[in-house]
Amino acid sequence: MRLAIVLVLLAPLCVFAKLEIRNVQPAHGVLGPARTSDDVVPLDEYLVRYQVAGIKPDKDGKADLEISALLNGPDGKPVFQRKNPPAARPLPLGGDVLQTFGSFSFPEKAPLGVYVLKVTVHDRTSDETTSFERKLTCKAPTFQIVVPRFFRDAESKVPAGTTGLVGETLHYSFKVVGYDKSQKKVALVMKATILDNDGKDVGAKPLEVKGDINDPTKATESRQANFTGTVVLHRAGEFKLKITVEDTLGKQTTTFELPLKVLLP
Repeated sequence: MRLAIVLVLLAPLCVFAKLEIRNVQPAHGVLGPARTSDDVVPLDEYLVRYQVAGIKPDKDGKADLEISALLNGPDGKPVFQRKNPPAARPLPLGGDVLQTFGSFSFPEKAPLGVYVLKVTVHDRTSDETTSFERKLTCKAPTFQIVVPRFFRDAESKVPAGTTGLVGETLHYSFKVVGYDKSQKKVALVMKATILDNDGKDVGAKPLEVKGDINDPTKATESRQANFTGTVVLHRAGEFKLKITVEDTLGKQTTTFELPLKVLLP
């Protein structure tokens, strides 16, 4: 009896990842904390970051992408449309994934209702296209803090997150809308307090800034109040930054709280 030996040669299987968008995340800035709601108000800015995966690098090892964004208003008609010119983006760490973002500002008289955002990414090297959609709801403004942003520098040019290293300084800015202007003046008081991870005051002196407008014309015409602040990250730990703004004339208060993590170098 003979044993027949059969050799089966399998050709190597080349699998290329399909172009797709992952980890779509609304956020308070490019590197800031996640935004927990898709609700916006007039004078707000909606920023969304996301990853493009399955990119095929060009001959220079770069991602050659063309990105377009379309925002349709409550009536279904475009209120914002942008198509960025093709851009070769470096991939110095290798791989086929690139993080990017887009932001959209809502004017003071933005119609209320549901908006539909569609972002489309075209990989010119592989000739593949992918997209995602997200629904935003524009609501009537109340007295509230909007557009909190975080930076490594006082000029607000280098974005930062809310995780930093001991020895760094975190710079932040935000806007306040919906304050009382009925008396033709504005009286706002901003207070920034550092809490521990359990929500207890660490005992440091809060940063306090006044935002008063006493000129009747300027007060009546004002649309938003702008505030800035800093936190020196002098020790490691997990904290919370609590920002409170009081409208003393309108007898109303708004608060924004976010985690703050400081690591040893």
